[in-house]
Amino acid sequence: MLPALIGKTDPDNYQRYLDEKISAALQTLRSHAPDIPDPQIVPSPPEFYRMRCEFAVFKQDDGEFKYAMYIPGTKPRERVLLTEFRAAHPAINQGMAALRSALKHNAFMRNGLFEIDFLAAQDGQLVCALNYHRTFSEAFKAELTRLRSEIRAGGLNAELIARAKKQKIVCERDSVVEHYALDGRTVDLIQVEGTFSQPNAAVCTQMINFARTCAQSAPQRDLLELYCGSGTFTVSLADLYRQVLATEVARVPTQTALNNIALNKLDNVRLCRLSAAEAASAIARERPFKRLLLNDIHIEDYDFTTLLVDPPRAGIQDAAALAFAAQFPQIIYISCNPETLALDLKVLSRTHDIVKLSFFDQFPYTPHLESGVLLRRR
Repeated sequence: MLPALIGKTDPDNYQRYLDEKISAALQTLRSHAPDIPDPQIVPSPPEFYRMRCEFAVFKQDDGEFKYAMYIPGTKPRERVLLTEFRAAHPAINQGMAALRSALKHNAFMRNGLFEIDFLAAQDGQLVCALNYHRTFSEAFKAELTRLRSEIRAGGLNAELIARAKKQKIVCERDSVVEHYALDGRTVDLIQVEGTFSQPNAAVCTQMINFARTCAQSAPQRDLLELYCGSGTFTVSLADLYRQVLATEVARVPTQTALNNIALNKLDNVRLCRLSAAEAASAIARERPFKRLLLNDIHIEDYDFTTLLVDPPRAGIQDAAALAFAAQFPQIIYISCNPETLALDLKVLSRTHDIVKLSFFDQFPYTPHLESGVLLRRR
């Protein structure tokens, strides 16, 4: 098995890394669902693909600092020191260099700094979040604003955030707007620093287009989406359905999804904070939910023909949730874990044919692999 790479890339061996984890994923899936089709494989660019990164800060006596990543499972923790990170988007690498230069002679802003996080968009927008062990003063706020101006004067489209315990300073904004070019249209998606967003924009574009192809493969009415996050698939698929009902439980992603629905001027999408179990209960008319009524959502108005699920790494697993999913004529399943996907497909394949399978290499040089599956009820 090839070693997972920490802090570096290996373009010459990229295909070997991809082939190895696809082979492992297929073996896992076929052990539980032997009738899966041959997969479509979507590779990643071998470098400059990551849109968000987190680095520890390793300070040196001369005022310099380097970025640090830690090798998992090492005790004491073994660090890898970096001045650049070729896995990251060029805007992130430019931000890394700009902050090292600007902070070298700024002991005041280095004091208490222990981590810097980056979030970029494909067009070069950048948010840099500086994390501190200190209390912020008015002088600190003024210096953070000055530091932002210095970095932007160098041509970088960057915003700065400072965070400490129970404190946060945002100079202008804490988000970027990503533009995904789909089949004949573009969607705009706000992505907030510090919350989940798709880490590999090039591969995410292909994941969205996979979901759109699945949606268009059969006559459609309404879409139910569980675990919608900030609304990536919600916004991208809305034009293919009469109505869309999306659910999420976390507050910040829910609000971001609402903002993305408004940004894209969608009038056929409703969003509500419901768990998967609550959504199933509402659709089965087992109990009323005030949250639905407060959002002017009436379940009886929907004719769901497709379920889209993008669960966490644990998958769906719950027997009641899987039984609920099995009621839908068509399921689009986006997975970040082949092992839990295999367990869910073992159950869902009792009622549904696995029509399409795709692998998406969101995380090159690691064992992680995203999957997309289209299931159609027999």
